[in-house]
Amino acid sequence: MLRLFVALSLPDLVQTRIAPMKTGLPGARWIDQENLHLTIRFIGEVEDTYAEDIHYSLSKLRFKAFPIRLKGIDTFRSRNMVRSVWAGIEPSTQLKALQKKIDTNLVSIGLAPETRKFTPHVTLARLKRAPLAKVFPYLVANAGFETQPFDVFQVFLFRSHLGSRGADYEALAAYPENI
Repeated sequence: MLRLFVALSLPDLVQTRIAPMKTGLPGARWIDQENLHLTIRFIGEVEDTYAEDIHYSLSKLRFKAFPIRLKGIDTFRSRNMVRSVWAGIEPSTQLKALQKKIDTNLVSIGLAPETRKFTPHVTLARLKRAPLAKVFPYLVANAGFETQPFDVFQVFLFRSHLGSRGADYEALAAYPENI
């Protein structure tokens, strides 16, 4: 079984811009620099043979390059308990269109359509039930975070390897492939 997702990898300049923010949040498990990414579509556990169908479906993906930028800091939380801290993405109609195109390609081979609202973000840290009040000073201190725009010209099929320290990600293929 393979645990798969489709994502954008981040340019080195963006990763470097994020690095200084990985402090000042007690109890945070910071995402390793090489694992920072923007998930476009989580696929989940699939058989190896189905992964080939996914690859074939994504190999037909074509889109024009477009710019995006990271902007703002927020959290995913439940009942004021924070699970993760993330950098947001400045609104982009092109990114939403790309997400819909990827979902359509995957649905065409039998994957269920994504039912969750697409909230483009880059997870910076995970927390275990941290009260929002404890995370709030970090959010305020980093509220003005933003990066320079960078071009999206390729997406990647990643495999997630779960371990005791969290997940490590392996890029299996890039789409379009011939860039």
